[in-house]
Amino acid sequence: MSRERSERDWGYGGDFNRHFDPGNFSFARSFRRHGGMKYYVLWLLSQKPMKGSEIIEEVQKQTMGWWRPSPGTVYPLLTALEKKGFIRRLDDLKYELTPTGAEEIGLKPGEEAQGRKEAGDIERIITEIEGYTSYLEEEQPSLPEYRERILEIISRLSKLKLE
Repeated sequence: MSRERSERDWGYGGDFNRHFDPGNFSFARSFRRHGGMKYYVLWLLSQKPMKGSEIIEEVQKQTMGWWRPSPGTVYPLLTALEKKGFIRRLDDLKYELTPTGAEEIGLKPGEEAQGRKEAGDIERIITEIEGYTSYLEEEQPSLPEYRERILEIISRLSKLKLE
């Protein structure tokens, strides 16, 4: 199939490059527009009660700094979620998930109070280490300048008591 034909099939009438600009893609705007932020905030609050500022920081942390929602996104959403009965504001200014909010994101009654499981966190971390190790195996020519740091990590991991 020719390039011209494939571009036409995508609905750009042979002018794909004019319409596609990866620099203009706005994940955050699309995520909010389609209600993703609502479910993300409810899920975060299923882990533990949080203030709005803590939610902002947690999103930034979980996206590794790629996205930091503004207070203008988070606080109006918290107000709307509170009005719908999905969350309630506590005296310490933290928000907590209500049973209705837990139901909205598919949690069973009482499941919202469980929080994160340490084993789940460890599983995620081990999986990430495996992934990074695979990446480093592919990038071996770039590793000599990081030799000392890598050896330090190996040393620290070897000292973990696994029995």
